[in-house]
Amino acid sequence: MSADRDSASRGPSAVPLPDAFAPYSWAATAAQVAERHGLDPVQVLKFDQNTPPLPGIPQVPLAESFATLNLYPDGQYRELREAAAAYIGSGSGSGSDAGPEIGWEQIVVGAGADDLILLCARTYLAPGRTAAITPPTYAMYRIATLLCGAEVTDGTEGASLIWLCNPENPTGVVTPAAELAEVARRHPDAAVVVDEAYIEFGGESVVPWLDECPNLIVLRTMSKAFGYAALRVGYAIAAPGTAAVLEARRAPAPISTPAARIAAAALRDPRFDITSVTEERERVRNALSGAGFDVPPSAGNFVWVQSDDDLGALLEQHGLVVRRFPQGIRISLRRPSENDILLRVLGAEPGPAPGREATLIRTSTETALRLTLALDGSGRSYVRTGIGFLDHLLTLLAFHAAFDLDCIAGGDLEVDEHHTVEDVLAAFGSAVQQALGAREGIARYGSAVVPMDEARATAAVDLVRRAHAEISLAFSGERVGGLALSLLPHALERFTMEAGCTVHVESAGADDHHIAEAAFKALGQALRQAVAAGDGGIRSTKGIA
Repeated sequence: MSADRDSASRGPSAVPLPDAFAPYSWAATAAQVAERHGLDPVQVLKFDQNTPPLPGIPQVPLAESFATLNLYPDGQYRELREAAAAYIGSGSGSGSDAGPEIGWEQIVVGAGADDLILLCARTYLAPGRTAAITPPTYAMYRIATLLCGAEVTDGTEGASLIWLCNPENPTGVVTPAAELAEVARRHPDAAVVVDEAYIEFGGESVVPWLDECPNLIVLRTMSKAFGYAALRVGYAIAAPGTAAVLEARRAPAPISTPAARIAAAALRDPRFDITSVTEERERVRNALSGAGFDVPPSAGNFVWVQSDDDLGALLEQHGLVVRRFPQGIRISLRRPSENDILLRVLGAEPGPAPGREATLIRTSTETALRLTLALDGSGRSYVRTGIGFLDHLLTLLAFHAAFDLDCIAGGDLEVDEHHTVEDVLAAFGSAVQQALGAREGIARYGSAVVPMDEARATAAVDLVRRAHAEISLAFSGERVGGLALSLLPHALERFTMEAGCTVHVESAGADDHHIAEAAFKALGQALRQAVAAGDGGIRSTKGIA
């Protein structure tokens, strides 16, 4: 009986894995890094995942998709595949103004590029076969190969599958597409898989060679340039016969209906900004090179620092998480002001950052917070303070001001929310102060009147360097959700003092929720006007602002 119990506790017998196998390893989480180095989790910045700092914005009404969550997706994914084919045919992300004509049948979809890597491996690899991999490169190629019982080789002769990444991850090196096509020509019996996850950031696609080289398989993802990593959408492009082989072996419905619809809409109308990413990449690379680091040119949304020293360990002590390799570190690009924090830790002089933004990291005995604010944004925000209604108000303020705001805070909410509310608004004001810089060339004044049902708020802002606040919020109750309303006037005063400007806000009505919402919306609208480009600078009859 004991033997039976022991056998049951061990579970079913799994297929043995090679000694060389190691599962995919994520970098340490923010909580793990914080615990390891005695930091607060909000002090941790992750530069390790090669995803953009801001999410892509869905261009479709989600309600229609969510209304059918009880149904399986359309397993053919015709809409998504047609959108991907049109995107490829337009030349988008391929280094040319126009691409080859691709039929939707040549598109094979999967749950991210990782799913397609596994699909290619189980299609072309088995025990007794080999796959060619040239390190350093993406770990999933090796994992997928070994899971299929195949062997890894560093030479292409006799290989059943050749893994290539272009631009390469983690180095950012670009190989001319003609050279990759030549590899496929020299090995017509091998599947040559070219991972183009970063093609939008630089390089030349091999898609135009598919007709000539039917053993080529090109992988793309919606996780990088498009900013949809959480959706898990990828697609492969191949010659018709090769695509049919892969299509027959893929999972029945690997992508959710909402994810497929969002991805299809994004492919039909791409709205990512590659120029700002590549400009920031070069700014960071030049700063590191100027500090003496070996930073070769990169064509990804990251920079590669070659070093025998464990720079990753040094950065982690400061709460900065990068992807570590024996040959160096890969640094994913975040917002410029966040990248500057990493540069300074490495002893590099950042130089002027594009745009007007600031990042603050503050800790005290009561609160810890990290806040990044970009004045020249589009109203996107991610706010997590532990106080739901405060998150809501800050999200509204950022949206109406057209600021990009990222704010994570933790405080002594078990006592009350006073310190968190005050410190977050104070940090928001400090970020406005820093992002404005010399305040040259701005409109200076802004005002707004915002009605919200029965409530009505007015706000006026003067960005002259004289801090003064007049705040009147006519609340009748004590709380909305987990927020004591009496804290808001004082918090807005702290915002004003830290921002170094004059702010007048009045709001009244019958519903306290509406009174607060209208006040923050009005302040956002007024700030949007005041920080906008003006007629040459802050004008004052006194001669100074």
